[in-house]
Amino acid sequence: MVQPVLGIDVSKRTLDVSIVVRNKPRHRQFANSDEGYRDLLAWLKQGRIGPVHACMEATGRYGLAAALALHDAGHRVSLINPAQIRDFVRSRLGRNKSDKVDCAHIRDYGAMFAPPAWTPPSPALRRLCELQTMRAGFVASMVEWKNRAGSCVGDATASGLAQATIKHFEAQIAAVNAAIAETIEHDDDLRGKRDLLLSIDGVGEILAAVILAELPGPDVISTSAQAVAYAGLNPRRFQSGTSIDAPTRISKIGNATLRSALFMPAMSAMQYNRAVAALVARLRAQGRLKGKQIVVAAMRKLLVLCFGVLKTRKPFDPAIAMPS
Repeated sequence: MVQPVLGIDVSKRTLDVSIVVRNKPRHRQFANSDEGYRDLLAWLKQGRIGPVHACMEATGRYGLAAALALHDAGHRVSLINPAQIRDFVRSRLGRNKSDKVDCAHIRDYGAMFAPPAWTPPSPALRRLCELQTMRAGFVASMVEWKNRAGSCVGDATASGLAQATIKHFEAQIAAVNAAIAETIEHDDDLRGKRDLLLSIDGVGEILAAVILAELPGPDVISTSAQAVAYAGLNPRRFQSGTSIDAPTRISKIGNATLRSALFMPAMSAMQYNRAVAALVARLRAQGRLKGKQIVVAAMRKLLVLCFGVLKTRKPFDPAIAMPS
């Protein structure tokens, strides 16, 4: 018997769900919290909706808890690359954009393509994801307070309080960095993947941890192009005839945390990674792209290298990565 497909649109605070029962679509919204997950499971049970195939976009930390709750309750769960959902909507000429519409699109995608079942992360990977979430919060708060400190000129008391707050967040970041390193070091799978990532010139401990926490596994992403699209680093060009030819930009439809984490390492790789440096030199010689576009190309190349070592389980080899 084919399982009914439950499309779920995930946001920070809510889950919008859509399912077709007895040829009638149903839509509900639940809180993205433990209580909301219990309400969702109770709604499915009360409606006598048997085990479902729950499909949602791979949005990183916001959808993980919901996916685990559904999986643990005996439902089949699939995480889908957001870029695939976007292209599916375009193929249907979809123009409306709302949470209710989005979850229906995800439901229809799941029914049409039957994506593979998701494998829940290990306890160590779950802990790593939670720590990365904490770290992102600490970093954002520290940046906010550094900006505030700049406006405290002439007020010694306010300046002192701001500096103390900054030191507090610096200490918290150091502590969570240590916890992240310990979590990776004590898990064979995470440690092996980290070492592969660190074999790439330009990749340090921080970027390696972000990639381990944010980049989905092979059940969601199976090619480097999919990894690039997941990070929102795929180029988008808008051209029509001879009158419209807008500059090429990245889509930015994807994981912003992963995209942001690649920026500084890519700047380093442009100088010290032979494969990335060769790409940059070739693009500069062509003279078509501006400086920021070349940096984005370096970010994209660095992510592809990271995906490559994780997929092949082999350390980075500049000779293989260099263009032929």
